[in-house]
Amino acid sequence: MLGICVAVAFALGWLPLYLYRAESMVDALPYYSAAERRWVVLSPIVVAAHMAIACLLVSIAEPPAWRVASGLLLFAAGVAFWFWGRVQISPLRVTRLPAEPPTELRRGGAFRIVRNPLYFGYLVLAAAPALVAARPLLLLTYGACVTTLVIRADQEERRLHAQLGPAYADYCQTVKRLIPFVW
Repeated sequence: MLGICVAVAFALGWLPLYLYRAESMVDALPYYSAAERRWVVLSPIVVAAHMAIACLLVSIAEPPAWRVASGLLLFAAGVAFWFWGRVQISPLRVTRLPAEPPTELRRGGAFRIVRNPLYFGYLVLAAAPALVAARPLLLLTYGACVTTLVIRADQEERRLHAQLGPAYADYCQTVKRLIPFVW
């Protein structure tokens, strides 16, 4: 029963992130190149597949209490970090289009830790159920999540370089892309 409750918590925990996306995918798709469009559509599918498999495995697992607690704390930290970055982009109910450059280059808060705080938040969120279930299959599906989010981060950064120029290049020299203080 604990596994089912934890799996439901992981599944429901993603809802606010989809409700408060920084952009409306449907509105934004026409602004992306064909290659970007493919990854914009594929990345949420890969993350959702990973989470579905992870939640299924968590629901049938009987993990020790320390793994459940660690996973739930990790998940909460991911949600908090995601929201920390998201509110710095714009108010939660406001979305923007990819062609709209940021009103300013953000260097503080979550953007002081990583250049892509929302993607980092997704990676942390996706790692939480994998920690709880501790199944080898989840290493593969998590690896797919990492791959798609790294590609999306790279695509977004190319767009930001074009929109913000040398200021963004300077920022990239001082702040890591996706993993705090590492890469």
